[in-house]
Amino acid sequence: MIQRTYTGEADLKRLQDFNAVAIAATDHCGYLHPGDIPHHIYNGNKHYDPVDLMTIWEDDHGVAAWLLADPGHKSFDAQVRPDLRGGAFEWDVLQLATERTIVLMQQHSIDSEYIYAETFRGDNARRDLLTGLGYESDDGQPCLLNKTKIKAVEMPPLPPGFAFTSATGIEDAARLAEVHSASFGSNWTPALYRKVMASPGYAPERELVICGPDGAYVAFTIIWFDHLNRTGSFEPVGTHKNYRRRGFGRALMLYGMQQMAAAGMAFATVAHFGDNEAARGLYQACGFKPWHLLDDYKKRI
Repeated sequence: MIQRTYTGEADLKRLQDFNAVAIAATDHCGYLHPGDIPHHIYNGNKHYDPVDLMTIWEDDHGVAAWLLADPGHKSFDAQVRPDLRGGAFEWDVLQLATERTIVLMQQHSIDSEYIYAETFRGDNARRDLLTGLGYESDDGQPCLLNKTKIKAVEMPPLPPGFAFTSATGIEDAARLAEVHSASFGSNWTPALYRKVMASPGYAPERELVICGPDGAYVAFTIIWFDHLNRTGSFEPVGTHKNYRRRGFGRALMLYGMQQMAAAGMAFATVAHFGDNEAARGLYQACGFKPWHLLDDYKKRI
C-alpha cells in the first residue's frame, strides 16, 4: 500500500472514477457523487491548499482510499474502496482523518469542542468504526440525499426580462460571487470565485443561472455528471434573497434536469440539511424523494 499526497487534475479524475465505481457497487450508500469531490476540494475549502488537505492510498488495484480533511467545517471526507471496508485499513484511514483534521483546525485557529463525521444510515461498517474511535451520535436531524428520475416536463415561463443562461468564464465571477453570497449569507469575493472557476473540474457551462433584466443573476446552480451511473447532481443551489418565493429555484432546477438529460443522465440527486424546510419544499416540488439519510457523529477534541 502506498500513501501519497494529491497532485491536482489527474488525481481528481482518478478519484471521481473511483467514486463512480464504488457507487455502482453500493447503490451510493457511503460515497460522494463524483461532482461533490471538486466541489468539496475547491469550493468548500477555498481558503486552503488541497495538497495540505488530501491523502491518497493506492495498491495493485489502483486507488484504495482517499481523505480530504475539512478544517473549516470541522470534519472530513474519507472514502474507502468497497472491498476494503470495515476492517483495519478503514480504521487507520479514519484515525488519520481525525488526527489530521484536528491539527489543521489548530493551525488555522478554528476553535471547536468537537470534530464531526457524517455517515450514511445503513453504512454499519463506518458507524461501528467511528464509534470505536470515540465518536458518538450528534442526535440532530439527518441530512437527506434526494433522488428523482429525470422526466420530460413543461418548463414554467419566466417573468418578462428574465432568462435561463450559464456562466461563460471568469468575466462572470463578480455576478456569481454576488448571487452566491446573497443566497447563503456567505462572503464570496470576485477574486475567490475566479479561483474556483479556474480549478480542476469546474466548467462554466455547468453553472446555470437565471439572469434578470438588469443583467444580475437572481438564481444559480451547478450541475455535475456521473456518466457511469447516469446520475446528475445539483450542488449547490441558491436563489438571491431578494428574489425568493417567485418560482426561480424550481424553474432553474427543471432547466438543469433538461441539461442533465441532454448529457445522458437518467437520474438526478440533490442533498439538503434535515432542518431546511425551504429546500425540502423546493426539491419535492421538482419531483425529488428522500433516498439516503446521513447522520452526524461527533468526537470531543
